[in-house]
Amino acid sequence: MTFIRQTLALLVFSSLSASAAEICVTPGGSLREAVSAANAGDTLVIEAGVYHEQVRVEKRLAIKGEAGAVLDGSSPLKAEWKAVEGMKGVFAAKSDKRLEGLLVGGKFIAEIRFDRAQKDGEWHWKTLLTKGTPLSGFEQVRALWMYHSKEKRIYLRLENAAPPDKAKLSAVMSNKALLEIAAEGVVVEGLSFAAGADAVRLTEGAKDCVIRRCRVTSYESGGMVITGGASNCAIEACDITRGALEEWQPTQQNRRENYEIWRIHKDVGKYDRVGIELNGAGENNRILNNWLDRVFDGICLGDYRAESLDKPLPDPDHGRGTEIAFNVIENTRDSGIELGAGCIDVNVHHNTLRRTHGGFRFKLPRIGPVFIHHNRLIDGTPFNVWFSMDSSPAEGYFYHNTITGGSDAALVYSSFNAKRDFATPKWHFVNNLVLNVKDGFFDQRKGTPPRDFTDKNNVTTDDAKTAVDAGIDLSTYRDGKRLPGCGRGYFKGKAPDAGADEK
Repeated sequence: MTFIRQTLALLVFSSLSASAAEICVTPGGSLREAVSAANAGDTLVIEAGVYHEQVRVEKRLAIKGEAGAVLDGSSPLKAEWKAVEGMKGVFAAKSDKRLEGLLVGGKFIAEIRFDRAQKDGEWHWKTLLTKGTPLSGFEQVRALWMYHSKEKRIYLRLENAAPPDKAKLSAVMSNKALLEIAAEGVVVEGLSFAAGADAVRLTEGAKDCVIRRCRVTSYESGGMVITGGASNCAIEACDITRGALEEWQPTQQNRRENYEIWRIHKDVGKYDRVGIELNGAGENNRILNNWLDRVFDGICLGDYRAESLDKPLPDPDHGRGTEIAFNVIENTRDSGIELGAGCIDVNVHHNTLRRTHGGFRFKLPRIGPVFIHHNRLIDGTPFNVWFSMDSSPAEGYFYHNTITGGSDAALVYSSFNAKRDFATPKWHFVNNLVLNVKDGFFDQRKGTPPRDFTDKNNVTTDDAKTAVDAGIDLSTYRDGKRLPGCGRGYFKGKAPDAGADEK
């Protein structure tokens, strides 16, 4: 096999067919230029090394990362830091441009937004930078930074009030994804991503694409995002973590301190940081066998523009046919899995949610049917399953799930919309098992009306043996049709066992 060494530090190998080539990208070379030079159908092999660039793919390619191949969006931050008078431990440096993210030792520092932290008191930006969050100081949120848009300065308070001139600081300057895909048939395998605004974004034009066995070690906005109508795409067997200088494992006690990381981001910061987000996504996308740990939200399907019935649904088909299955989601500071928008033919099954702040959160599914089954929720605090924001008129089925532990009831109504009664009239909760949950199966917060969902054969107990043969047959439950995962003969005994497992 002949080869040509190019100035891009690429080794281009002739392929066995005339229509495709294998292109090897080596450290010092440019993945962006390799993508530009490649023809549709080519395979790019990325050798071990760190590549500091953002790449957009607009043709059918396979991109394979060897072990140690990392796409990194950060660059060293060089600045002249000066102590801020009257703000102990806080330093500032001039910057004409606002950063997209700031890291120390490769971990993202929590950002305060100047325009969102003006209210006097404990959550004013000066107080936060000097004292940390009101209840836990700098124990959970270990460092903070802010860009002062009027002064054109970066304010920074590091862990233990360390001086920044001795710290290993780096910055993300671009709001572009490290890898943006806008083509059909793109396959990405084995790459690692660090320090991007978004790590991977599948957007308009993406179809039949696969992101497989990739790793996200840090991101500032989204780990992996499907948007712009991207359809028939799969995110499979990826590892994703937020990579932040924060204490991400929540305690099992429902304490106000648990909310302080949440409040830094939601009240005065950059809002959510979602591990895998489907927002304005097309049809039949699949999120399978991924592991998400220490992220803000785990997997979210929805649309921020339609979280109230007072707001129109932009497109009912967004997210239609999505499958979310066999994922493990741990240690989230907000929801494990969020479901909203049209939620038509959405199938969520065999996921494990452990130590999540909000387990399954329903942010106004509108139409359905949505099927949620054979999942395990473990030690959710304060919520395991909760309806929030507004009523859900969708047809929904929550069945054969096991909920273990946690600081509140298995299912909670907790509406943020005080304008109307809270209602879920087309939801069915059937054959679920609730183990060692102190407040039982259902609890409703003050001011919400009584339950109006269908409640059948849900077992609340401290002894799993109680679940044996305690369910009802769901093979004809939906107007004579089976629910997914419940074909004829799907149980062993006289009746199905309640919960996710047949004993």
